[in-house]
Amino acid sequence: MPRPQAFLAVLACGFAGVFCSQAAAPATAPAPVTNFDGPALTFDFPGLLIGAAEYEAGPTGTTVFDFPGKVKAAVDVRGGSPVTVFTDSLRQGYDEAYVDAIVLSGGSAYGLASVAGVADEIKRRSPDPGDWNNVAVVPGAVIFDLGDRRYNAVTPDLALGRAALQAAVAGRFALGAHGAGRFAMQGGYFGAPQHSGQGGAFGRYGPTRIAVFTVVNAFGAVVDRSGHVTRCGRPTTTACGTIAESMAQKVTARPAAPEKTGASTAHTTISIVVTNQKMSIAELQRLATQVHSSMARAIQPFSSIFDGDTLFAVTTSEVDDPRLSISDLGTLAGELAWDAVLSSQPALAERPHPSGQAVPAPDLEKYRGTYVFAPGSEAGVAVQNGRLVITAPARASLYLPSRQDVALIPATGGDFLLDTPRADVVRFTFDARGRVDGLIVEPGAWPVRATRKD
Repeated sequence: MPRPQAFLAVLACGFAGVFCSQAAAPATAPAPVTNFDGPALTFDFPGLLIGAAEYEAGPTGTTVFDFPGKVKAAVDVRGGSPVTVFTDSLRQGYDEAYVDAIVLSGGSAYGLASVAGVADEIKRRSPDPGDWNNVAVVPGAVIFDLGDRRYNAVTPDLALGRAALQAAVAGRFALGAHGAGRFAMQGGYFGAPQHSGQGGAFGRYGPTRIAVFTVVNAFGAVVDRSGHVTRCGRPTTTACGTIAESMAQKVTARPAAPEKTGASTAHTTISIVVTNQKMSIAELQRLATQVHSSMARAIQPFSSIFDGDTLFAVTTSEVDDPRLSISDLGTLAGELAWDAVLSSQPALAERPHPSGQAVPAPDLEKYRGTYVFAPGSEAGVAVQNGRLVITAPARASLYLPSRQDVALIPATGGDFLLDTPRADVVRFTFDARGRVDGLIVEPGAWPVRATRKD
């Protein structure tokens, strides 16, 4: 079979050109964040470096898996709305190591710019980037983290991709709301989307290493090993019953409005399985298919018409253990994939609750004003009948229905709760002089910020 580098060089130039023609970043571009506290998977896997970078202004992010020695890779794409790059190349069946890195990112189709950023950073490091043997081959896939979960359109770009690669280290993978999983959600099929993130799991079986990493942004819900839905209802609800009960309630409920499908949807689970076991490209493809299929246990329903699921399978080709068959590898990796999905669920912070105390009228007046979430998305806060009311922007969100007045219920700690089924938290912010200068819906890991205009 002919070597792939020649046509990959042309493809890479064309792909990079799409985004590099727009490479100039605005003067107010957000600064990438690349250091994260909190839970992380630590492991030992030679030949693999992982980096992540985020824009807190989104929030959104990118995760890169860097293979300095180049690797063989295969891909399995399913669901109704995938957004990927270089996957057609992986389907050609070239039985050689030519992939430099794989990128998982937020930002929907815009997030593909971060893939080009990773390729550009690899080019910068190369002593001879013009040689087709050195052209950076960087497949990638993205999730949709825009829409009703936030009002702004900050997305991963060239600079964020470069920052993620520059931050890549061995043996550590941040779990939860970080990297590509910064604003991931799951469970929308059952009507109550829940925050999710990125997860990972690692196993060692004799000399063979297997690691699975995933970003869960699924239409379906995450299901634990006892068959229970992990989260549902309000953002704090974890007593959700079994997936069988949820399915039964869903299909017997009053019919909803007809589902609208199209080329763009709001859900995707993107994953990567990495092993050091030597495999042919055909064997690697079967591994990708088997592991991807196994994830239907952990996420239900899986790969729906509203999902764009993609799984990459990679081998660093370092060991040859005949005791493990391809089916064995797939079975072990499938179990790790379930663990990875479960580890994607971020810890839920303690939330305020209604205080039961009215706020004095003079104190309410300081909150009155117009708050800007993003250009064209403004909310008004007013005082009506002795309580605060927020008038939602024209575009509906998970938190606020379009153009409707929603009462703000006083809560403990000086916060407020939206008088909605989700009861999301609203926290007003203050400047150095003690004046209200903004508000945050859902402060914490997933802030939706607005600045006071008047």
